[in-house]
Formats: sequence, C-alpha cells, structure tokens
Amino acid sequence: MIFREIRKIWQPAMYQGKNRMKGYFEGWYYKFTDKQGQNTGAIIPGVSFNRDGKHSHSFIQYLDDSGVFSRYYSFDIEDFTYSQNKPEIRIKDSFFSLSDIDIDIKDGSDNIKGILRFRGISAWPVSLLSPGAMGWYAFVPFMQCYHGVLSFDHEIEGQLITNSKNVDFSGGRGYIEKDWGKSFPSYHIWLQTNDFEEVGTSLMVSIANIPWLGKYFDGFLIGFWHQNQLYKFTTYTGATITAFKYPQGSLIIHVESKSHRLEIEIPYSKGVQLRTPVLGDMRGRLSESLNGETSIKFYEYSKTRDYLIYSGIGKHTGLEIEGNIPEILKQ
Repeated sequence: MIFREIRKIWQPAMYQGKNRMKGYFEGWYYKFTDKQGQNTGAIIPGVSFNRDGKHSHSFIQYLDDSGVFSRYYSFDIEDFTYSQNKPEIRIKDSFFSLSDIDIDIKDGSDNIKGILRFRGISAWPVSLLSPGAMGWYAFVPFMQCYHGVLSFDHEIEGQLITNSKNVDFSGGRGYIEKDWGKSFPSYHIWLQTNDFEEVGTSLMVSIANIPWLGKYFDGFLIGFWHQNQLYKFTTYTGATITAFKYPQGSLIIHVESKSHRLEIEIPYSKGVQLRTPVLGDMRGRLSESLNGETSIKFYEYSKTRDYLIYSGIGKHTGLEIEGNIPEILKQ
C-alpha cells in the first residue's frame, strides 16, 4: 500500500487521493476542438472533500466556447470509483481515462452523451528526479495545489451530443491536464492552446502565487510543445519572466531559458463561470473562456544573435485570469 502511494508521484494521471479525504480536491481537464475549428468544449470530472468530510461529492463540469453554456453536475461521492493500477475513473454512468472518455449525463433538461477516443497522447515527460510538470516540487508535501500535463496534443475520434446539438470531433485535437490539492492560489493565470496552423504545436501557461515556508512567491509552469519536443520554461528550471504586462485587457508574457525565448500575447475575453476548490470545497468561482487567440514567437538565441524558430497564432485558447494580478512578478 505504501509503495503504491509513493509510486503515484511518478504517475500524475492516476488518482492521487484516497477513498475518504478532508480538505482535498482532484480534477481532470479534457479540452477538445473539432477538425473544422467550429466547436470547442471542455469536460472536468473530479471529487471534492470539504474540511469536515461531511459534504463530499463527485462532479462533472462542462463548458463550451459559446460564452454562455456552463454546467456543474453534482453526484454522490459513492458514484466516484477509480482504478488502483490504471489512470481511470468513473463517475456514475461516465468513464474517463487517458485513451477515451464515455460521458452519459441526464440532469433535468440536460442530456450530454458521447464517446471520444484519443490517439497520440503527448504528456509532459516524467523522469526519476522530475516526475512531470511540477518537477522536483512534486516531492514537496502539503503544497496548496499540484499540477499535471497529461497530453499537450492528441487526435480525437468520436462525437458528443449536447442536448440537441450533435458534434463530430473526429480528426480534431485535444488536450488533457489535472490539478489536485487543497485550493487554487489567491491569484492565477492559465492559458492553453493547441490549435496552431502547424498540427502538434501546443502551449500551456500557468502563473500563480505559491505559499512557501510561511511566505509567498510567484511561480510559473510554461510548456511549449513543438515538433515532438517539449521546451520548458519553469521556476524550477531557472527560467525568467522578462516581461509581464496586463495593459488595457491584453496579457503579455516574455520568458527566457538558457537558450530560448518565448513571447506570448493574448487579449482578455470574459468566459463562463466555473467552480473552483477552496480547502477542498468547490465553492470558489472563476471565469474561463475558450475562444481566445494567442500570438507567440519562439526564439533560439546565442551570444551574437536571435533565431526566430516559430511564429504563429493559437486559436480556441482556454484562458483564466483571476485574483489580484501583480504589476511585477516576485520570482
């Protein structure tokens, strides 16, 4: 049992909690866009255990890029089951894994049903000393929130029926990540897009205020997946955010590693309301949109010159900007 729990550190896709918890949440995030780029949606299954453990439940959140459709479906905690050996969970009649989801929700007038299968999963690499997106922070106990990138980009087969709307996602692209812990940070910025002109290119950005030894610092995880290679720009790899601006509704981020620079810009667009964890209880709120467009420039540089490796626009960007965003990051 102890070995199994320790082993899960190197398996971020697995359920990290237990059957009975207090002040804990865990959620998986599946984003998908059809081949024509006309429909984008996200499904978030998870569990919520509040501090006293008396009002625990499982849930499925669903949103699309219409800017108006967002639902939170609550289920008994007994409706949540998980595999001890595979990254698979089930919430009542719906099933979720790294290779497919089979969703079946009937709630009042809402009827969401369909199967999506995934091919070519491309996760944040896991190694002995760096088990995924968190790097060595994954070994630190009692962090407020942990993060995993389970697939930067993959192909989709299948369709979803949302009430009377039937969308074929075959040939489209998908993305999977997850969060687990106690609460979301006091402020955070998150964006993700893998709808570039060059198929297989994907960007994920997460910047947040992180509690650490009685103090706080501004930590970040930025991963740029391009031509089957991950370029990491993170706090733990020594990368530096050299420009950070949020003027007049646009977010601008420039970040540098030892050999590369990434320039990001996206206009803010208000989205639909999602629930977020506060000490395990899903009583927080944030706004997420799925229709942003992210402009990026990716450089390789040396002492003498910069080389522009890639320039493009990522459509159907998922975007969250919540809390009191600082003017200057304290890295």
